[in-house]
Amino acid sequence: MMSRCSRALPILLLWACVAHAADESPPPAEVAPKPEAAAAAASAPAATKWEGAIGPVTSLSPEYSGGSRRTLSVVPGFYLRYGRLSVSNASSFVTRRSDDVFRGLGLDLVQRESLRFNIALRFDRGRRSADSAALAGIENVRQTIRARASATWQLGHGWKVASGWTIDLLGRGGGQVLDFGIGHDRRWSERVTWNVGVGLSAADGRYMRSYYGVTPSESIASGYPVYTPGAGLKDASVGTSWRMEIDPRWSASWGGSIGRVLGPAASSPLTQSTRQWSLNGAIGWRF
Repeated sequence: MMSRCSRALPILLLWACVAHAADESPPPAEVAPKPEAAAAAASAPAATKWEGAIGPVTSLSPEYSGGSRRTLSVVPGFYLRYGRLSVSNASSFVTRRSDDVFRGLGLDLVQRESLRFNIALRFDRGRRSADSAALAGIENVRQTIRARASATWQLGHGWKVASGWTIDLLGRGGGQVLDFGIGHDRRWSERVTWNVGVGLSAADGRYMRSYYGVTPSESIASGYPVYTPGAGLKDASVGTSWRMEIDPRWSASWGGSIGRVLGPAASSPLTQSTRQWSLNGAIGWRF
């Protein structure tokens, strides 16, 4: 199935170009407005096409997927959108629009009230053996660029369903990953919104071997037994988050998740704990 998906990537990219070109095409000629209407239009404020946010993003998460120890990180987060195009290194910011923020360089191909379809390019940092003492003797997973296609359906009453597919464009062992989630948003007050959701992901054999496999040479260097996983489920999680509008410029978000490593990933000798949890928070200044 994933091989068929990879052949569909050029079609998605072509669709992106056509959709973006359609947005940039000149509108049809219109009848000149009356002087009174023209004056009113001139005095009206122009529609804002640009929006963005910057601020610190903090997380307490496992050293690697399947690890038993956690690490605290604080990184500068940013988000910028122009029309259908957006770029971000975090998904924690609250923007002037109600839709979700996706990481990477993205383009919304479909942007409707009930459906959003997005494609994006993301930088994948891979994994370094220096990230954890438990990975000593295990080769690094190389950095790469991933393409992601995702769709979100708004079901009404705050419920939504989302699915996504990512692929390693450079063939550096990142493989392919599928994910599926169900979420619910509820506004607790004029300034506070609460979200809860569940998710499930699966990966192909190449991804599993890169992140959870142990080769014969790695077995000698690390002491772990040789392990060659195949495709299968990767993990499941449930998470919750809160978003607060401090004022028109400032916003804050915080949340956490608990999950379980599944399938071939859970059977890996590198997986020291199948139970995973994380906490996160962010403060953003919007412009």
